Amino acid sequence: MELTKKEADIQEFNRRAATYETSRRQSYIFDRVQAIVLELAKIQSRPDAILDVGCGTGRLLRKAKEQWPNARLVGVDAAEKMIEQAKQLFPRAEFHVAMAESLPLPDSSVDLAFSTLSFHHWTSQAKGVSEVARVLTPQGRFLLADIVPPFGLSFFASHFKRNNPKKMRKMFVEAGLNVELQRRPWLWSRFLVVTVGIKPLT
Repeated sequence: MELTKKEADIQEFNRRAATYETSRRQSYIFDRVQAIVLELAKIQSRPDAILDVGCGTGRLLRKAKEQWPNARLVGVDAAEKMIEQAKQLFPRAEFHVAMAESLPLPDSSVDLAFSTLSFHHWTSQAKGVSEVARVLTPQGRFLLADIVPPFGLSFFASHFKRNNPKKMRKMFVEAGLNVELQRRPWLWSRFLVVTVGIKPLT
């Protein structure tokens, strides 16, 4: 039987899990993107709980621990082998095998949520954003960073075709989040878009 795109993605990430942490992609791309979102997140001075959606091996959560040592740290990823690696590397955090579209967390239980370079893998992006909004506390923030190729390149990079800044803003608004900012950080100005949303008090 032919695999769905989601099943194929999960299978591929399970296959790469053992070497994912030490791959060049981690240091060259992911570390830079994660540094950007962590810097933007400093406005959230003392989050009690932090969520990383598409956490992989837990690299971002380990860095978040340095910035917010007293926060509860939660990671979710659809690839079971990635979660196994994350638990080994960072046993102090809480990890779940789950998809963005169905987060295993109560309503209003997270003050700060991240997703870095996993959004284009989500089966239903709008549903995933709504789920993050659901688990955010009032005044909680969601920082989403993903690759959005320029229009010409998107023809060749079909993996990212569904993404565009206007559509991402619309998903945030429809999920009940106020968009605080959306920008292409200067270093990644042609490819990376960071969107920050805040859940209103009412």
